[in-house]
Order: sequence, then C-alpha cells, then structure tokens
Amino acid sequence: MQEGSGGGMAEAKIIIFSGEEGLAAEVTSNISRSNYAVKSFGLEEMDEALSLENPDCVVLVASPSLGEDGCHAVLKELLEYDDNLPVVILDFCEQNLDRAVSLMKDGAHDYFASPIDYERVVRSISHAVKLYKLTKRVFLLENQTGFTDRFDDIIGRNREMQEIFKIISTVAKSNATVLILGESGTGKELVAKAIHKYSNRASKPFVDINCGAIPHELLENELFGHERGAYTGADRRYIGSCERANGGTLFLDEICEMDPALQVKILRLLQERSFNRVGGTEKITVDIRFIAATNRNIEEEVRKGNFREDLYYRINVVPIHIPPLRERKDDIILLARHFLEKYSTKNEKMFVDISPAAAEYLVNYSWPGNVRELENVIERIVVLYNDSMVRTKHLPAKILEEGGKRTEPAQYKKAGLDYETRKILPLELVEKYAIEAALEQCGWNAAEAAQALKIGLATIYRKMKAYGLKKFDEKSDKGEV
Repeated sequence: MQEGSGGGMAEAKIIIFSGEEGLAAEVTSNISRSNYAVKSFGLEEMDEALSLENPDCVVLVASPSLGEDGCHAVLKELLEYDDNLPVVILDFCEQNLDRAVSLMKDGAHDYFASPIDYERVVRSISHAVKLYKLTKRVFLLENQTGFTDRFDDIIGRNREMQEIFKIISTVAKSNATVLILGESGTGKELVAKAIHKYSNRASKPFVDINCGAIPHELLENELFGHERGAYTGADRRYIGSCERANGGTLFLDEICEMDPALQVKILRLLQERSFNRVGGTEKITVDIRFIAATNRNIEEEVRKGNFREDLYYRINVVPIHIPPLRERKDDIILLARHFLEKYSTKNEKMFVDISPAAAEYLVNYSWPGNVRELENVIERIVVLYNDSMVRTKHLPAKILEEGGKRTEPAQYKKAGLDYETRKILPLELVEKYAIEAALEQCGWNAAEAAQALKIGLATIYRKMKAYGLKKFDEKSDKGEV
C-alpha cells in the first residue's frame, strides 16, 4: 500500500487500485497534491481496502497487465460493492475509443486516456466526491427521517412498533374511539396515555379504569357515580370516572371482563354521550374520548356471546395491536438497556451494559410476561447485585434454562452450518447471519455494526437492502423501519 495526502485537512478519501507499483506511485503522487487523503492498493487487496477505508472515490489504473477484460471485471466488482461509488479510470494502455465508451457504459464515472492530464483528473474527482456525498446524504435521510426508537414512554425499533408510533401520531389528533389489543404486559396503557398526551385533550383528565380489577357489582358505581341515598351507605353524592373524565379521555382497560349488563350501559354512553348516576334521574352529558383495551381475543369473545357484538363495533373504530415481546426480539436488548439505566439511577448502582452472553439468553427467552416481565427481571438484577454489567450469573434460572436450549442453532449459523442438516451454508447466508447478528448486538445501529464488522456504512446499508434486513423489509419500498 502507498499513501499520500495534500496539505491541510483532507476533505475526502480517495483510493487508487493498480496492478503495477510504478503507475500506482505516479498516480498517488499527482493526486495527493490536491486536498485529499489518498491511498493506493494492489488489486488483490481490493475487498479489504474497500471495507476498511470506505472511500469517497476510486481511481482505477488500467495498465497493460490488467487488460481490457480485467478492467471491466474490476469495474463490475467495484460497483457491486456500491453502485453509487464513483470510479474514475486512468487508462495507460493504447488509446481505444471503443474501450472508453464501453467502460463508461458499464458505469465508470469518468475515463482518461494516456497521457493523463492530472488537473482534469482532480477536477473530475472533486465533482465525483461532491455527487457521492450528496447521494449518501439523500440515502440516509430517506431511510432515517422519522425513525425513532421511542414514542413518549413507548420503546421499540421493531417494524410493528414503528407502525404503531405512526398510528398514535395520526389518531391522537382525532376523537376516534381506539381499541388496543395485546397480551398482558405489552404496554397497552402506555399507548393509551400517549394518545391522550398528544391529543387536543391533553390538558384535560386521563381517567383509567381496569374493568377486571373491580368487582362487577361495584364497577357501575365507579364508572357512573351515585346520588346520595342510592343504596345503604351512600351518605353523599359520588362523582364517577365518566364524569371526572369530561373533556378528556376515559380508558377502559380489560373491557372484556365487563359484565354483559354493564356493557349495555357503556354502549348507550358511547351512542348518546350521556348517563345517569346510580340512583339518580338527572341525565349527565359528557364530552369524552374513549379508549378501550383487552388481552383477550375479543372476536372470539363475541362469538362465544361473552361480549356484545354491537359494542365491539362501536369501540373497534381504530384498532391497535401490540405484538408480544417474543415477536419483537430486536427490541429486547434495547428495552433491557433502558430499564437497566432507569433502575441503576434509581438505586444508585453502577450497571452500564449487558454482556453479549447474557444478551443472547435474554433474546432467546420467550417472555410470557412481555415487557413487564423484562422490566421486573432487570429491576431484580439491579437491586440484588453490584456489578458494572449484567452477566449470565445474574439471570434467573428459567431464562438460563430456556434461553440455553435455543443457542445451539445460533452457534451452528455462526459456524456456517445448517442446524438441521449439518450441511455447510452458502457464503451468502453466512454473510447475512453475520450482518444480522452484528445489527442485533448493536441495537440495529448500522454505523456501529459496520464499524464492528470493519466494513463501510454504504456496504452495510446495501447488504441490509439486499438481504431484506430491518429498514429494507421487502414489504416496504420506502425503507422505513
């Protein structure tokens, strides 16, 4: 490898590939007089150089030893690495117009025949670098704009969570009734609170009622309140949740646990926006935004006759389904780190991260209690242990047992073998698994993963797109996470 750089701070990285050291030295010397960081490599070093250097422009020296076919082959390989990477060809062979036209058609940014006018070459490189940097900036903006791993108190890079963030943003400004579906512990209440917080009712009350936590005979009283003397012991008027939520949001959690007789009254409330207190005759009119949630299969409950069909259609205006944590494996470590920071600060502990081995167990565990269970596990570790890192020895036995059972296939993937057949995997699959593993380990931060893999950022984005990883899921042509 030969290296040169101009005076002052280099504004771009230029790589020269040549099969002849003498020509490489000449080209390096002339281009290094400009404000670029210039390095030259032999053609046999091309793959490693591209990965490590992440160039802004490549200068390919076409020498007699390379030949016309060789020049086309190298150009093709360079553009396979990054089809936007500008390649400037300096041809030291006999002048041949057909070769020049053919190379430009194949994707070369520019072509110069011997004798080389290096002033023109430098101007061409300058133009190529500006265009390439602009292309990369547009590419990154297209794929990162609007991406965030949290919405208020909800955390998730998972594709479905990102869709939920969009729905929350859209529906919050309306008055539409929302039905939140998901297993216990997935964060349904957090979604309800976020919808209220970003609505035009944010300054008004958010009142939440867990329909499964209040006995059936008391739930009506809690929702609608009562008049003095309505029943024995009712020595004063009680204002219920519906009235307290006036102007704001009423969140009915676990609505499928509601008694069918009370469902009729909730249906009337949704239709008329009015009710009577228990024991009262005065009609109370309210302006309420309704949000309901359940961890049950509500359509199945309707079929069984446990939940009124007409009420179901009333509350199912905008459904939001929160996936269980076992289907959000790319969010597990992100959430675990969030809880680790939260409880380390709260308990004045020194935990700062999670070991790779412990992270693998966490990812492989099925999390039947979802995010709530993960939070409890991390809090327990922080409270019980003093360390800088969560390690396997800190994890509960059930996580070690279940997580350990699932590590064998991952080990075979890393070894380039198929777990079921023990056959060698194609190199393309091995590369995909390696990139996917690095992205998961780095919390799907492409820049960190690229650095860890010692490849360029453009390369990892190209590979992510090719393999349908994360941002470039085949279901989306917009590259959204």
